[in-house]
Amino acid sequence: MRIGVHSGTLFAGVIGEAKLQYDIWGTDVNIASRLEATGSPGYVHVSGRTLSSLNAEEYRIYPGTEAAQKDPVLQKHPMSTYLLAVIPSRDSDNIISVVEGVPNLDLQTVGSNRKSLILKPDSLSDEMREEFRKMPVGGLKFQFPWSRRERNVKIEKVERDLGLYCVAFKDKSVEWNYLHQPDYIFKYSVALGWGIGCCLIYIQSVNNSDLFYTGVFIDIMAFFVLTFLLFICWYKKVCWWHSGQNELRSYGKLSCAIFHLFEKIQHSFVLRLTVYMMIIVCYYMVLSLILMSCEKDQYELDIIESKLYNYDMDPFTCFHPWAYTNMMALILGMSYTFARIPFALKTFIGCIEAVAFVLVVCFQYAFIFEHSVTTSPYLKAEIAHSCRVCMMLITMYAKERQTEFNTKMNYKLNLDLQKKQKSADVTNQSIIILLNNILPSHVVEVYLSSIARHELYYENYRMVSVMFAMLTNFQMDLPSLRVLNDIITAFDRLLSAYKQYYVVEKIKVVGCTYMAACGLDFSLIENIDSNSNFGSTSLSSELEQVRSRLESSIRERNHDEVAFIMATFALDLMRVLSVCNKAYAGKPFDRALSTGEIRIGISTGQIMAGVVGASQPHYDIWGNPVNMASRMESTGLSGHIQVTKETAQTLEEFDVMCYYRGLTFVKGRGEIPTYFVGIDKDLKFMSKKIDRVSENPSDLKPDLDGS
Repeated sequence: MRIGVHSGTLFAGVIGEAKLQYDIWGTDVNIASRLEATGSPGYVHVSGRTLSSLNAEEYRIYPGTEAAQKDPVLQKHPMSTYLLAVIPSRDSDNIISVVEGVPNLDLQTVGSNRKSLILKPDSLSDEMREEFRKMPVGGLKFQFPWSRRERNVKIEKVERDLGLYCVAFKDKSVEWNYLHQPDYIFKYSVALGWGIGCCLIYIQSVNNSDLFYTGVFIDIMAFFVLTFLLFICWYKKVCWWHSGQNELRSYGKLSCAIFHLFEKIQHSFVLRLTVYMMIIVCYYMVLSLILMSCEKDQYELDIIESKLYNYDMDPFTCFHPWAYTNMMALILGMSYTFARIPFALKTFIGCIEAVAFVLVVCFQYAFIFEHSVTTSPYLKAEIAHSCRVCMMLITMYAKERQTEFNTKMNYKLNLDLQKKQKSADVTNQSIIILLNNILPSHVVEVYLSSIARHELYYENYRMVSVMFAMLTNFQMDLPSLRVLNDIITAFDRLLSAYKQYYVVEKIKVVGCTYMAACGLDFSLIENIDSNSNFGSTSLSSELEQVRSRLESSIRERNHDEVAFIMATFALDLMRVLSVCNKAYAGKPFDRALSTGEIRIGISTGQIMAGVVGASQPHYDIWGNPVNMASRMESTGLSGHIQVTKETAQTLEEFDVMCYYRGLTFVKGRGEIPTYFVGIDKDLKFMSKKIDRVSENPSDLKPDLDGS
């Protein structure tokens, strides 16, 4: 490994619009890069500035390499360089143990049989038990001063959301939304109300033998109202049962009107409240008949006469006191039955009913209740009647409060869950958008599933064209960086059209070098065939050749059109840069900041692609075409597109003329033949049909600006 380290100042940020990546720029960054390039394997090549910040006793220090002393970039900033090595006596066992202890290094390859780690059942049970213990279950909780039990923050927050007695949300908007939720058990509440109403009518009829015509009319009217409400609420369900749960059965207008009316009542808070009050009023109409038919003065005279003349009288000549008490208890229970009715309203109605009953028992008809049978020998009769109704009120209040608490807590938890779900969806969408702006779209889903299983993700491609395009003569300061961002952004906008139709992917931007590849998706041919309307929106007329060639080609399709698409994209980059230069020409700023020169290298062949790194994932490509494309750029000339022999032969098949440059020294390959793509003054391809690429300089006479 060859490493270069330098310390200094730099600019950091995100550049461009596509394949966003955090990068750094500056003179000191270039110096660090050159320190690495001119270093020696097995050593850390550092500058004198970096060495001054280190403890020299921990390293073996050697003089810098001879290549560093001759490097033109380092010579612009004279400095001393050094090679650092680890002292042999230094114990490196701790470092090895730390590396081995990192769980993320346990990576797998795609398709391996190794399974990812799963949680043990015991840990899952403990976690579920802990979460269940934290769940709010309602009730009144008392905290004594001497109790040191730690209260869960989540429970306290949940309890603060609700009132203590009426269990109403303190947030009025939440309470309003809760009450306006549909009541899906409304028909069952109405059915129970109808049953209790029938019981009240029966009890009133049995215990009131002197029922007058008005009383009969009131009973019939109350029964009719309750039955009508029951019919509306259960008509749809009965029709569903009668049709054998056939969803395709059609119904008449009357049936549909009844269905619609019930659904409207079920979803409307005002209509549900109206039905609730109608049922309560019907109950009190029936209950009031008992008191209306009672002659209190005559009953008192009969009691006095029975005492004077010592005879037993009928104690129920007026009404049966315990029947009245039991009817009131039934009404109290029914007052708390309906759901999605404000608990405070139900409690208020229940309290009014209890107070009215106590007034009737203790004042209005006290004489009658005093002479009734008591349920306890130690309580007076009127107190026994009052206790039964009050205990019924307290019992129903406690029961309904618990039910209301649990229902509202479920509603609140569902709201919080929906908010978290929406937040998670937004977050996931943002992650997907960011990943699509970092990784190729066809990699995102596979990468997400692979990284979740700690697997390596890689791809093999048989034919991919790689391009390196470098903007020359750029000084890495802040004003130049702004110009660079404008140019790279223009390149990215051009890339969006190529990426959509011709699968050109931006790999990365390194300094002033723009790296892209074409053919990283095997659906390339299908994409071109399926987008026949691209000609009207194409930025380059040369791409029309790809379609016509694919339609008329009789040779085997081996995706060699990627070389032509990549060359066309490179030519369009030169056109975009020309447009940018014309735009800069009309603006008053330092001309040294802009550049009209770009150097491009292209190579084509088999590569491997994948995602590297456990954090800040980066999609990259490797292979001989990548190295050759980089060498074609570094050894090329400004304003030209330099390609390898194989790429030039492919471009010739698309009628693009390639000029033989000569033998060019390429690091690691020696001297190899290279070619320049024929480009005229209007930045268009020079077309010439030849059978093969000539390697004889006398055959082709290009204008290489004197090179």
